[in-house]
Amino acid sequence: MSLKKNILIVGGTGFIGYHLAKHSLKKGWRVTSISTNPPKKIRYLSKVKYIRCDIADKKLLKRNIREPFDYVVNLSGYINHNLFLDGGRRLIETHFIALQNLLEILPRGKLKRFVQIGSSDEYGNEKAPQHEELREQPISPYSLAKVASTHFLQMLHLTENFPAVILRLFLTYGPGQDIGRFIPQTIQGCLTDSTFPTSEGEQLRDFCYVEDTVRAILQSLVVPEAVG
Repeated sequence: MSLKKNILIVGGTGFIGYHLAKHSLKKGWRVTSISTNPPKKIRYLSKVKYIRCDIADKKLLKRNIREPFDYVVNLSGYINHNLFLDGGRRLIETHFIALQNLLEILPRGKLKRFVQIGSSDEYGNEKAPQHEELREQPISPYSLAKVASTHFLQMLHLTENFPAVILRLFLTYGPGQDIGRFIPQTIQGCLTDSTFPTSEGEQLRDFCYVEDTVRAILQSLVVPEAVG
């Protein structure tokens, strides 16, 4: 039996998931990724075990997740600010119902930490600087699902001692990010001397480099104070 640490990255073929997988491999861990889509060529890592599965499909998930893991990081889902009548129900299912599927099926015997990647959108339009003591104010089905996931995991921690941690990310950027995101769009526009939409520049934004984000995720796997 392998003594290597074993991590499951849900959404491991995405931007942050790829960087997390790469750093986990450097630590000598066994890495499993579960995602709806296969990895892009630039994000493929030969030592990662890739599973293609929509975690919103409970039966399919049950067939694919059998082994226990030391760590699980949930980076699943996608950012979308559509209204409820414009596909919002699917967004809630993708982020919140899928999380419940995952937690019902996931073996808990050796699980040391479950990290849920939340979103700054959970704070809604609260005035900056935002902090964890603020009451959440979801402004879309996406942010509602993220808030529901936060409260659900905190409830599980209180009632079942589930080792959950929630991280709310603000604007992560870095190498390999999809071209449709803000920083890549800006860079591409400058390189090609083409116009791109901007705001009036009156708001403040705190961008976080992906290597720093990954370091925070890895730290949250071991820091006792982070649980709950």
